[in-house]
Amino acid sequence: RRVTLFPPSQLENLYIGPLDHTPAGQAVSLVDFHAPDHARFPKFAEALRHAQAAELEAGDAVFIPSMWWHHMEGLEPFNVLVNYWWRQSPAWMDTPMNALMLAIMCVRDLPPAERAIWKDVFDHYVFDYDEAGVAGHIPESARRVLGPLDEARVRHLRALLLQRMNR
Repeated sequence: RRVTLFPPSQLENLYIGPLDHTPAGQAVSLVDFHAPDHARFPKFAEALRHAQAAELEAGDAVFIPSMWWHHMEGLEPFNVLVNYWWRQSPAWMDTPMNALMLAIMCVRDLPPAERAIWKDVFDHYVFDYDEAGVAGHIPESARRVLGPLDEARVRHLRALLLQRMNR
């Protein structure tokens, strides 16, 4: 097998297909890796400049870091491939893909000025989160989702979201 890896930074250069309708659950590149149409997918050449490739022999294994894009190609008539997907977060947490889908539904098509404000809000509460800076002024017993997440708090938040979405 030949495996080609692309760092997450190459997302826009890989021309990913639909997120909500995929052949096997994960979104895939629409580029034909055997005969790339560089007129249709001009940024793919940049992705290839960042690619790392290796040929695996029988019995070899490859560790693909989380969020890295990969292309697998069988080089022999008979190949066996075993995938093992793992999470580094507790099983009771939801997937980031669901958060992305909700953000697409709720934020992406807002007017640009409002979307920019929401970007700042997401940065504050999610990407640059610091409990003391975000919730230090709130008593610990009242922080709720602004405090550390545990299974009970996530279950409560999920129920709240489902209730709000089913209105």
